[in-house]
Amino acid sequence: MITIDITSILSAELKSRNRVSDLLLYIENTQEKEVTIDFSKVEFATRSFIDEFYNTFLKDPQKNDFTLSLTNIPEDINTMIESVSHTQTKAKTVPPSSAVKSFDSVNDLISYMSTVAF
Repeated sequence: MITIDITSILSAELKSRNRVSDLLLYIENTQEKEVTIDFSKVEFATRSFIDEFYNTFLKDPQKNDFTLSLTNIPEDINTMIESVSHTQTKAKTVPPSSAVKSFDSVNDLISYMSTVAF
C-alpha cells in the first residue's frame, strides 16, 4: 500500500483536466494494488479537474488495476466531488410522445421560431 501526496505529483492548485492522466500514469507506474491519495496540501481545484478526476478514478473504480482511497479531502473539494457525482448521469431520452419538428432550411426554422412565444 502507498499513500501519495497529490501535491507532490501535481501541485497545490489542481487546475487542468490533463493533469489527471499524469496522476493515473504515476499511480500505474508504482504497480501498487492499494493506493491512497492525500489531499491535505491541496489549496484549490477547478471543477474541470474534479470532473476528470471523478471520471478517471471514482466513477467506475473496477476499471483500474488498483484499489483507491482518498484522505484529508478539504471540505470545499469534497463538496465539489459530491456535486460532480450527481451530474454524472446518463443522457435522458426523449419520450416517444414528444412532438418533433423538422425543417428543410435555416429560414424555415427561423420562421417557425418567430411564431413561438417565450
